[in-house]
Amino acid sequence: MPVLDPKHEIHNHLSKNLYRSLQLQRKSSFDHIAPKPLSHARHPVSVPSMRTHIPTERLLDEAERSHRCAIGGTDAQRRALLRRRKAGILISPYRNLYARAEYWSSLTPPQQHIHTARALSIVYPHWIFAGLTAACAYGLDHSHSLHADMTITIASTSPDMPRQNPRLRRIRMKDTSHRQIAGLPVTDIHRTLIDCATLFPFASALPMFDSAARKGVSLTGLPDRCRALGIDSANVTALCTYADPLSENGGESFARATIIQLGFVVPRLQRPFVNPANPNAPLRADFTWELPGDIIIVAEFDGMGKYVMTDTKRSSIQAKVHAEREREDQLKSQGVTTIVRFEFEDLTHSERLERKLLQAGVPKRR
Repeated sequence: MPVLDPKHEIHNHLSKNLYRSLQLQRKSSFDHIAPKPLSHARHPVSVPSMRTHIPTERLLDEAERSHRCAIGGTDAQRRALLRRRKAGILISPYRNLYARAEYWSSLTPPQQHIHTARALSIVYPHWIFAGLTAACAYGLDHSHSLHADMTITIASTSPDMPRQNPRLRRIRMKDTSHRQIAGLPVTDIHRTLIDCATLFPFASALPMFDSAARKGVSLTGLPDRCRALGIDSANVTALCTYADPLSENGGESFARATIIQLGFVVPRLQRPFVNPANPNAPLRADFTWELPGDIIIVAEFDGMGKYVMTDTKRSSIQAKVHAEREREDQLKSQGVTTIVRFEFEDLTHSERLERKLLQAGVPKRR
């Protein structure tokens, strides 16, 4: 895959977004993000009669089967659901929407988002979902930290009015044409990508563009569509330039975005190497730079974060370390000269990643 060398203005645009994107990510990873705590009673109490109230239990069961939140449709239902929320049995992610606390905690933030949106679609059948909500419906990779404020996004012919409902974001658009995806009316995939590129910084949006490309979505023409809509195309242009379907997950995409924003030469993704132990299963490196003089630098991203040294996990950690050393020996036997390992914390403190890559000899773009 040829190394991309974007124009100078794209590099400047990405550099300006680096601090913002890292602040947005904070210390959260793509796989281990705790959802924002939801309000409930300070001292939850167990009320057996509440748990066995058959009509309410049926309402909650039906909602779970439909992968959505339960809705209080009558005054009696609303009172019953509210009592359970105050008792800590239920949570309420949105006004008059409820779910069992245990069930809710088993869902990922994107799943929680979709559960909320499906229920809102019943309450407000005229709503067309857009932005991050539409991205969830399409299954586009993104950091769970983007759900920290639990905001639902819809398309609207009216301007956004955050004071009216801070948990609802309206994206103003003249054309609200839509399609049905995952049981929700959403904006088309191209408009969804454009809106996400406008709402989020480069590093947060690149996982969405990578996963869209991996799904076979053509990104050609997106900058032109931006200009036709009167939307700033700078971030969309950069995202289309760097989007790569070979990125395997959102964590790797965010890591590559950080590498790009730091000004390094764009790495080759998933470069295969012969596996001496099993020739039919080649080794694939996360990021590879092939430089003059037969120099091959490989960077491996460990998105799991720091090892937690507890007695119960020590044996699995030791096995993981052994497997990593064995893999490094195999890669070096195939001509790899330097191997760099980094974690998510190196991305949130990008100066650490920059130092590691420079010490390994990874060049920066000219």
